Amino acid sequence: MEFDNVETVKRAVEIDAGISIVPQGAVVQEIDKGTLATVAIADGEFFRPLAAIYKKNRVLSPAMKQFLAILKNSA
Repeated sequence: MEFDNVETVKRAVEIDAGISIVPQGAVVQEIDKGTLATVAIADGEFFRPLAAIYKKNRVLSPAMKQFLAILKNSA
């Protein structure tokens, strides 16, 4: 299965439809309630794709241009 929404992924795992790797911050409430459990993964570096979007014909402020430059350089 493939989902594009973390909430949908969490619900699928809650109903025993599989397992998933999601950001730890996304499951804090579920861990506290006991509806999901964590498994530590040692010795690995994990990367998550990141995208920034903006309206095509909009003029970007200097601050926004700098922010995008920082994102691009940290990739």
